[in-house]
Amino acid sequence: MGLLLPVAWLPAHAHAVITEDSLAREPVHPDKPTQVRLQFNTGVEIKLSRVSLVSKGDVEQAVVIKAGARPGQVLVSLPALVEGDYALRCQVFAADGHLTQEIRRFRVGTGTATGVK
Repeated sequence: MGLLLPVAWLPAHAHAVITEDSLAREPVHPDKPTQVRLQFNTGVEIKLSRVSLVSKGDVEQAVVIKAGARPGQVLVSLPALVEGDYALRCQVFAADGHLTQEIRRFRVGTGTATGVK
């Protein structure tokens, strides 16, 4: 006969996953610096995390990030961008130390600047 143990005693290991971003509601407009909000499902260690802007030709550029007003919120400062396709490559540490990598693609263009998962 097997022993049944309650699951509640097991430690929860959360991976930081983006649950919401501001790209769809607040598109990135050409030639204008923009702040993008990324909301994660758990707390994020900002000092141990990084976000890079990826542009045409897989050119990667580090961008400034800081903690937002809400737990798990990361604010990403984007430079002025020309029209085109871009991505944010996120490498974040959850508050419990788990590393997660995620990419958010988006387009900057006349009337079509929308976020794409």
